[in-house]
Amino acid sequence: MFGFLKKYDAHLCSPVSGQILDNGKPLAGVKIDRVLVDFDSKERNDSTLTDKNGFFSLPPVNIRSRSPGSLFRELLTKQKIYINSKGDFFTLWSSTLWGVVPIAAYDRKLSQLNADLNNPLVFFQFANDDSPHVKHGARSICRWDTDFEIHHIIED
Repeated sequence: MFGFLKKYDAHLCSPVSGQILDNGKPLAGVKIDRVLVDFDSKERNDSTLTDKNGFFSLPPVNIRSRSPGSLFRELLTKQKIYINSKGDFFTLWSSTLWGVVPIAAYDRKLSQLNADLNNPLVFFQFANDDSPHVKHGARSICRWDTDFEIHHIIED
C-alpha cells in the first residue's frame, strides 16, 4: 500500500577476493577489514585473514531496507577495505557505490584486489558500463591489468 513501508533488497558490496604481497612475497595471516556505511548511515564491519599464499575473500553484502522506497534518500554506500600491517594502514579499496544493485565494473575490480604493500596509494578511474562518459573512481594500492587509469598518486 505505502511504498515507504515496504522493504527492498539493497546491494552494499560485491564478493571480494585478492592476494596481498610484500615485496613480491605472500603475506600470510594478515587481517583484511571491510567497512561499509550505507544510506541509513549504518556501519557494517567484517574481516578475514589471508591464507599462507596471501589470498583472501569476503562474501557479498546485501540487506533489506525501507530506504530505497524513500524519495528523499540518497542511495549510496561508502566502501572501504584495508589492512593494518606493521602498524601502517594500506587501502585496498575505497569508493562510493551509487544505487542498490550490483555494478559489473565494481564486481570486476573487487574480485581482483591484488596488491603489493610497496605500491603507492593512487586515485584511479575505471569504466562505467552504463554511462561510458562518466567513469567510476576509487583509491587503492591494488593494480589491475586492464581498465585502470591512474589519475594521481596520493601522498601520505
